[in-house]
Amino acid sequence: MKHSMVAAGIFVVSALVLFSIGLFLIGTSHNLFTRHVTFYTELSEVNGITSGLKVRVGGFDAGQVESIGIPDKPSGEFRIKLKIDSKLRNLVREDSVVTVDSDGLVGDKFLFIHKGSDNSQEAPAGMTLPSKEPIELSAIIAKASGVIDQTSGAIGDVQGKLNVTLDTVTRTVNNADGLVSDARHGKGTISVLLNDPQTASQLKKTVANAEQASANVKQISVQAGQLVTDVQSRKLPAKLDDTVITARHAAQQIDEASQKVNATLDEALGPDRSGENAAENIRESLSNVNLAAANLADDTEALKHEFFFRGFFRKRGYYSLEELTPDQYRTNSFFQNESNRRSWLAAAVAFTKDAMGNEILSIEGERQIDQIIGKKKDSIVGEPLVVEGYSSQATAANEIIASRSRSLLVAQYLEKHFYLKSTDIGTMPLNATPPSKSGKATWDGACIVFLAARK
Repeated sequence: MKHSMVAAGIFVVSALVLFSIGLFLIGTSHNLFTRHVTFYTELSEVNGITSGLKVRVGGFDAGQVESIGIPDKPSGEFRIKLKIDSKLRNLVREDSVVTVDSDGLVGDKFLFIHKGSDNSQEAPAGMTLPSKEPIELSAIIAKASGVIDQTSGAIGDVQGKLNVTLDTVTRTVNNADGLVSDARHGKGTISVLLNDPQTASQLKKTVANAEQASANVKQISVQAGQLVTDVQSRKLPAKLDDTVITARHAAQQIDEASQKVNATLDEALGPDRSGENAAENIRESLSNVNLAAANLADDTEALKHEFFFRGFFRKRGYYSLEELTPDQYRTNSFFQNESNRRSWLAAAVAFTKDAMGNEILSIEGERQIDQIIGKKKDSIVGEPLVVEGYSSQATAANEIIASRSRSLLVAQYLEKHFYLKSTDIGTMPLNATPPSKSGKATWDGACIVFLAARK
């Protein structure tokens, strides 16, 4: 009986402990134990946006959509209430813009709050942040289809007018050919003038008899008048003029059609309601695809450290520094061994900004890494190394974000260009303070550490 009560007590205590751990994990995943700041934004369409949708600030999970207000008229906009972690509040400025993004082309949607500029004031709680409407792929396809249909119609009109012009020219040529044929077969005034024996006889009589010269001259004048009358009666000059005018009219219509096609293309590729043209929207869409791929890599990285999956990845030899804090890393004897070789990369030379304002490796930075690894590639294959990230920013939050990003940029370059295994590369963001035995009091950039083998 006593053993049964002890077993029951152990079972109840274990159940309470597991329940408390589960409650803590659920509360942590939903940010129930953190302080929040409320902001608002407005959108004309809320396709796929619901309460509880994830909100990110500068790529970090910062909160969720708390509620969506329904407009009171069709022309109104949906008012969306955002709940943001107060630790990231200093990144949200008055010029921050809210956009609708998705994880990959068909992934879940989320609201992305872009970091504001340093010169802008920090956004006060309850402020309505400006938004940018998303570009739907179906709208782009429909607009391109309309442009193609209009272009096809314009080409058909031009082809029809050219056919009419060619028919007119063909009829004119046929008329001229008829005149020549009549002359060859003895028809018409021209044939009479050239082939009539009576005319030849009258010319001979004019030479022989001076008295009939005047009469013959009058007869020739009459025949010449008849020839002119016959040519005028056929209206050949007028027909030629009409043909030229028709050709000019057709050329003018072709030019107008070309102008309509150019105007249609300008409209299709011109700025949208937000002032962005088609090229910029496509570039932004590709940037969002790259961001979604990076987020997927981060999610996979986080999965390796979850409670239920950690043992599996450790058995595979997964190498990680996630369990060490920056202070523990700075004082760890293994990572601060003086035999460890260090290669420093300065931020001013090794990193730069892309068109979207995101920090990337510069060409000079890639060249420096090539020189560092190129001489040691054969000796470090299969050996662990650490990429330390450093940043000297205005706030601690900005420092940890920038230093982590720089360590990941260098680590990804090492994996891609030197075919090093990700399990052999660790990353450690250290803000702006290197370890005491590194020989530097502060640093801004990154450092590649080649770990010495344990003796």
